[in-house]
This record gives sequence, C-alpha cells and structure tokens, in this order.
Amino acid sequence: MRWPEGFRSAGVHAGIKKDGALDLGMILCARPAVWAGTFTKNAAAAACVGWSRGRLGTPLRAVVVNSGNANACTGNPGREAVTRTAEAVAAAIGCKPEEIGIASTGPIGVPLDVSPVVAAIPQALAGLDDDVESFASSIMTTDTRIKVAEARAGGARVVGVAKGAAMLAPNMATMLAFLATDAGIAGAELQEVLDRSVARSFDRISVDACESTNDSVFCLASGLVDVSRDDLSGAVESVCTSLARAMVEDAEGASKVVAIRVLGATSEEGAVSLGRAAASSTLWRAAAHGSDPNWGRILAALGSVDRSIDLHGVDLAIAGVTVFRGGEPVEGALSGAAEGMAAGEFEVVCTVGAGPGTATILTSDLSPDYVKLNAEGST
Repeated sequence: MRWPEGFRSAGVHAGIKKDGALDLGMILCARPAVWAGTFTKNAAAAACVGWSRGRLGTPLRAVVVNSGNANACTGNPGREAVTRTAEAVAAAIGCKPEEIGIASTGPIGVPLDVSPVVAAIPQALAGLDDDVESFASSIMTTDTRIKVAEARAGGARVVGVAKGAAMLAPNMATMLAFLATDAGIAGAELQEVLDRSVARSFDRISVDACESTNDSVFCLASGLVDVSRDDLSGAVESVCTSLARAMVEDAEGASKVVAIRVLGATSEEGAVSLGRAAASSTLWRAAAHGSDPNWGRILAALGSVDRSIDLHGVDLAIAGVTVFRGGEPVEGALSGAAEGMAAGEFEVVCTVGAGPGTATILTSDLSPDYVKLNAEGST
C-alpha cells in the first residue's frame, strides 16, 4: 500500500530493540500539513503525548515514532529526549522543532537513550518512499503483523497505519495510528472528523480494559484534492474502524473476536457504556475462551453499569442463540450457544429495552497465553 500524494515514510533500525528489528519510523510531509490528533487521557501520559498535543494547530512537516520504549514516566530525561528528537529532525529537514510530531510505544518507565534515535535520522531520511510497509513494521511491539487500511473520499485517498495488540481500552488503547490524506480541509474541521471517527472505532474496542500512557492518533492532510466533508468523514471513519478491528484480531494471546452489540438503550452513550462493561468483564472473556455460554456474567456486567435495568425487558443472545428472555433463562439453549462460540468470531446481542440507543464494542477472549505474555512483559 502507498501513501497519498504529499507523504513519504521510512522505517529503520536505530538500536532500541536488541533483536535488530525496525524500531524508528518517520512520515515526511512534502509541505506543511494540516493535521488533527487525539491522545490518551491518562494522567501518566508519556512525554511525547504532551509534546504532540501541544503542537495541535501548528502544521506538521514530519512525525517521528520509536518503538521498543514508551518513554513514559521517565521525568525530565524523557522530556529532553523528545525535545532532542524534534530538534534533530527539524535541523535535518529545515523546519522548526514545533513542526515535528513525536510518538513512542513500548515498555513504561524505561529511560530512553535518545542518541541512537538521533543518529538514525539521516538513515530514515535516505530511505523515504511512498510505500507504507517499512514504517508500519517499525512501530510494532507485540503485534504479529502490520495493520494498514485504505478508503476513498471522492477523488482523494485516506491511508492509515496502526499498531496495537494489548492494553486496549477506551480512551483509546495501547495503540498508535497514523492517517494521511491528500484531501483539502481546514484543521478545525479535520479535528471534528477525527474526533467522531475515533469515538466510533478506537474507543469501541477493549482487549483488557487497561488504559495506556501513549495512545496517539495523527491524521494529516496535504490539501491537494478538493472533497466534501461528508466523503472525507466517511473515509476516515472507515479506515479507523478497519484498523481498530485489526487490533482486536491481533490481540495478545487471543483466539476469538467477540462483538458485544447493545440494542434498545436510552441513548447511544448508554449503549456504549453497557457494551464496554460486558466487553471488559474478565469473567466473561475467560468464558468466551472456553466456549462457555455463561450468560450470567454478561447480565452481571450490564447491571453493574445500569443499576436500574429491568431484567424483564432484557433479551440476550449468544452466537445467534437466545439464552435469556424476559427475565428468565431459555431452556435448552446452552448447547447451541456453546457450539456457536467455538467459532473464531461470534456476536453477543443484548436487547435492554425499546430505546433508540445502539452500539457495538469489539473485544477478544482471555487466554492463558495472554496471561503468560503479560506476566513476562517487563523482561
């Protein structure tokens, strides 16, 4: 896949990852690009998040990303590493440091030796082209594959690259995403488009309900093609949705994708809250791994969010089989539900009333492999 006109990228090995894998990525804009961004709301946000969030409203010439080290909770040295990186890239391409976006991903609390990053910048610049693959590879951590997506917006293109496989929860996830488009749009409008798209994609996945320190989504526009805002909005949401799904499909240790669909809530916001509660239930996700249609765990999760929920108005279906209706279990339904759960993907439909609110949250099963991977995460 190739970037839209006006963008090039590269991925190189700077030396952060000791196995020789690519660990430094760069996107270069041919001219200052209008951009929008959304970032983690976590109070322990990494230094790069504070830097990039502070650049909103200033056109960007480049975005630089390192993997293998989150540079989060590392104090003044962490902030200095971000500043040094921005200054080095700016000097190399002839712009101001404020025109450089920075992102990082990897273990939290490990000081980042910025010298290899700075030393690798000329190599990254020399390797720039319009193919997304090396950049997509350079931002991976526990991902097993690159995550890319594309959509059309009239005569323009929207291309996105992301990483993420764990610490996936609303606001947004342990994830990075970088979208680029050749569409023309004002910065404030692009921010509105991105906010809406993120709310309906990255904010509607949950793998382990653990919020991260480094979540960042960048959306850059080169402004070369006139398009309608509606067309661009649809394309951006399509790309974000595809990337979000790819993260759940690649979740650490996961063997199943589970869609929690809520119908009949009093509002969309209420439906989202109910769906998140079910998707975040450790008990339910463990049951999903074992193909156990333990619907009581789902009802308990719903009731923990909406304490006034009337179970007599609730219907619950698992893998297409209704297991609970009108306040009572459906006799003989469990075997069919268990059979459906054995597939690699299934849906849980929670009808909670007759309201207009609907939402779907994607999650995955909880496996022993996930526990093992994260029990050894700091090593």
